[in-house]
This record gives sequence, C-alpha cells and structure tokens, in this order.
Amino acid sequence: MDSLNKVFDPLMRALFAPGLPSERLFIVYVVSAIVIAYVLYRVRKPAVGFLRYCFPKEVFLHRSAKQDYLFYFWLALIKGALVALPLAWLGANLSEFWSTTTGATDTPEYGFFEMAAFSVLILLAFDFGIFFSHYLQHKVPILWEFHKVHHSAEVLTPITVFRASPVDLLVTGGLVILCEGAARLLWLSVIGSAPGVVAILGINGGIFLFYIFGYNLRHSHIWLSYPTWLSGLLVSPAMHQIHHSSEERHLDKNMGFIFSWWDKLFGTLYVPKEREDFRLGLYGEVNNPFESSHEMIWKPFVWAGRRIGRNVRKVMSLFALTGLVVLGHAQDLEAASSKELRSLHLEELTWTEVREALDAGYRQVIIPTGGVEQNGPHVVLGKHNIVVRHAAEEIARRLGNTMVAPVVTYVPEGQIDPPSGHMRFPGTISISEETFQEILSRTAESLLQHGFTRVYLIGDSGGNQASQSKVADSIGSSWWGGQPDPQQVFHIGDYYFPERNGQIEWLKQAGYSMEQIGTHAGIRDTSEVLALRPEGVRVGNQVLPGQLDQSGETGVIGDPSLASGEYGKKMLELKIEAALRQIRSLDKL
Repeated sequence: MDSLNKVFDPLMRALFAPGLPSERLFIVYVVSAIVIAYVLYRVRKPAVGFLRYCFPKEVFLHRSAKQDYLFYFWLALIKGALVALPLAWLGANLSEFWSTTTGATDTPEYGFFEMAAFSVLILLAFDFGIFFSHYLQHKVPILWEFHKVHHSAEVLTPITVFRASPVDLLVTGGLVILCEGAARLLWLSVIGSAPGVVAILGINGGIFLFYIFGYNLRHSHIWLSYPTWLSGLLVSPAMHQIHHSSEERHLDKNMGFIFSWWDKLFGTLYVPKEREDFRLGLYGEVNNPFESSHEMIWKPFVWAGRRIGRNVRKVMSLFALTGLVVLGHAQDLEAASSKELRSLHLEELTWTEVREALDAGYRQVIIPTGGVEQNGPHVVLGKHNIVVRHAAEEIARRLGNTMVAPVVTYVPEGQIDPPSGHMRFPGTISISEETFQEILSRTAESLLQHGFTRVYLIGDSGGNQASQSKVADSIGSSWWGGQPDPQQVFHIGDYYFPERNGQIEWLKQAGYSMEQIGTHAGIRDTSEVLALRPEGVRVGNQVLPGQLDQSGETGVIGDPSLASGEYGKKMLELKIEAALRQIRSLDKL
C-alpha cells in the first residue's frame, strides 16, 4: 500500500499544487511573483496594461507553452513509478546506513541556533546536489540527450520548470539525497544526534524564502536582475533566463539553483551587466524538436540509444583496427590514411580518388550554397560563391577528414514575375524554394549513398538558411528507408547569422554604427570579397548610405566605402570559427 501511495502521490500533488507549500506552484509563491512583477511594471512603465505585461498571449499561448501544460500532467502520471519509488528506496537505505554507522538519532533537544546551523548545512548540500546534477546533465552526453527536453522550451512560463525528463529528475533527486545524506552523516559524526530544520509551513526556511522572493520569475519573460555583488551570491531570475538562451555566449552558464558561488567555482558564472535579448531553445539544432508533449517522454531514450550505439560502433571499430594490426594489414591502412589528397574539393578529384579518400576516413562532407545576386554596383554577382567556397575549404581543413562538394550556385533570390527581392536587379538568378530543397536533398542523399556519414549544409546567403534547415530535419527521418537513424545531415546556421558569428559585435566595438555596417553589400561582405578576390570589387563604384543611382535604388544597405581587405580576413575568420564551434558541438562530449 505504501508503494502504491508513492506511485500516485506525484499526480495528487500536481492536481493540488496551489495548496501545498512544498510545491513550486503554491499559491503564496505565485502571488508573490505577481506582486514583484507589478512593482517592476510600475517602475518600468511599459506602454501596455499590467495583464498584457504579465501574461502576454504570445508567451502563454505559444506552442511551446501549450506543450508544457500537457507535459505537466504526463509527468505527474509517470513520475511516481519512474522517479518517486527509486528515490524513496535510496533515501530509506541511506537513512539506515547513517543510523547504523553513527548510532546517532535525530533529537528535538537542540535550541534555535543549532537548528539554524543544521538547516544551513542541509540547504547547502541540497543546493550543491541540484547544481552538480545540472552540471553533469550539460557535460555528460548521454544525460544531455535527456536534459534537452528542458532546454527545448521556446518561451518560459512558471510551468516550464516541470518540462524535464524523468531521467533528469531521477539524477537530480538521487544526487540531492546523496549530498544531504553526506551532510547529515557529517553532522552525526562530529556533533552526535541531529536536530530538525528551521521550517516554514513544513519546509526548510531557506527554501521557502527562496521560493517566495520571485522564484516563479525564473521561468518567465519578466527580467529581474540583481546588483553585481548580489549576483555573485544568489542566482537571479535573469541569470536563469540567460541559462535558457541558445546564444553561444550563454551556453552552459548559470547552472546554479539558489547560490551562484557554485557556478563561480566551476567557471560557469555569467552575470549580465544590463538586460540582454536572446533566442530561447537548443543551440546548434532545431529550437524545439518535439512536435507533441508526449514525445518529450520517449524521444530522449531514442537519442540516448543512438548515442550509445555510436559509441559501441567506435569501440568495435577500434577492435577491428587492432585485429588488422595483428594480422599484418595495418601497413596498407596507414598508407591510405596518411595519403595527402590532391584537393578537398570533390569536383577536383577523380572518382577513384574520392573512393580512396573515403577508405582513408574522409567521411564528412560540406555542401556549400552561394547564389548569383546583385551586390550593389561595386561587388560582382558571384560574391557568395567566392566566399563560401573558400570558407568551406578552410572549415574542412580544420575539421580534418572532411571534403567539400561543389558550391550550389542557383538558390532562391526572390520572385521572378513580378520581380521581387534581388530579382529587381539585372543578373540575379532565382529558383523556387521547392527546387532548391530538392537539389539539396538529392545532393545530400547522393553523398550518403557513397559512404559519407555526415553532411553539413553551409550557406552564405540569408535566403538559403530556411530551406537548409528544413532539408536537414527531413533527411534525418527519411534516409535509410524511413527507419530511425542518427541524424546525418546538419544545417550550420551559425556560420551565416552575424548575431551568432560575432561580426556585428566586432564591428560595433571597432566604432561603427549599424547604419554603417548595414546588412547587404556593406562593410562585411564587401570586405570579404576584397580579402579573397580584390578584382571582384569595383572600388570606384561604392555608394554611400542613402545615395541612389539613376534607377532610384542601389541594392546596398550599409557603407561599403569603409570596407577593407583586413576587415575581410577578420569577418571570414569569425564565420569559419562559428561554423567550427557549431559542428563540434554536435558531438558535445
């Protein structure tokens, strides 16, 4: 009967959470968060009403938020059997262990200060257990596959805290029990018997205070940061919101629960100096790979299984290689592996040379996409093709065991009839999104058929990004006859987007405004062509911002007269490094 109660207890707690002080949705904690939000509203004086400020539809009715609401009950249904029972068993055995080891028992004969000291000790152990489990969930690949569930949230609401795999909860609960047990054992060994904790409404007073002072704002859109000195001690709601960011500068930062000194100790502390804007979701992947709430339960097990399978294959490959050495065939294999390729570009090799490269371990390939589009009166139409061919080769060289497919030069550039986008300018060539996606799909599938195991789509034009992402997502589930298999085609978007590759930030630090930097045929791309092919820039034809030609437009957004070859080298390096970081993050561990 006791086991049965533990199975159904999480469901009952989920249903009656507003009336339970031990639950994070306890009405007092929720109301206190709303009160703090109201104070912030009065201070900031936004141009909307308080209800709109506190409960915006675009957040609380977002697809991701709706998934959270349903998942809250999915989790409650299975949490008892998968989490509560194992943790109860661990806690009971640990309690028996410390009683047997020390011979001491709890006693109420202590005064307030002894109880307060014991409460602080347990609170520190509790908080470190949560921090360290969180740290492991980010750093251990198998655990990360489960922790992706929490980080796939595209918006934050107080319900998002429950968007967690049962494996996450099991790991966190187990470590918390072990840490609290170790703290209790330390007290029993040194002091003797242990007092109770200083409790408020039945829970540790420190945790109660943490919950009541804005805990539910951690998973919300409302920014509440602390002064720098206080952020070095406590994790503010803003710091936890940053933890959910998919921006590179925020990755694996602020893993603490209550106290931020654990982050400082482990080198993961990030204290914002001012309010920051960032995208939520998974870094280097689809923001939210879950189509429905129930997928958050079973999909991570599939991902973890695939990762385990890849590791098993690596071990088997190692054994196979060892066998070759024993049998005397390693010499031929070494000769093939060390053979220098004539080129990393497929189009510059014969088919037998490509076969030899595959045998030598070149199993990754980049499909670069460029375009033929207007770039103002000063840069040649093939700008993207020039840049992406060079960048793809350099990325392949630094990755190792990677080759480069021919640049896809025909891409969507706007509507043909009536002309829109770049198609308003002579020389631009455009194809439909559907045709472009078909080209990418057929190209990737061809390369997979020949033995390449990883395909990276890297596009130098903004119009290429959405289709590349769609193709990468679709091939993962359709290749090999539709059977589930580890993803083999990846869209490397960090290469292109300047907010991810750091180009705009670097130029701003160099003293340029956004108007000068621009977004098309301005400082960045003009500089890149100057660095790679100076003759591709007609130096006398640059136009200044706002300057028009006889047709009334120039096709330029920015100030290309400020471009230089030196800037181009830096811009290229930033894009290349961003792509390398994203690719390497795919094998995070």
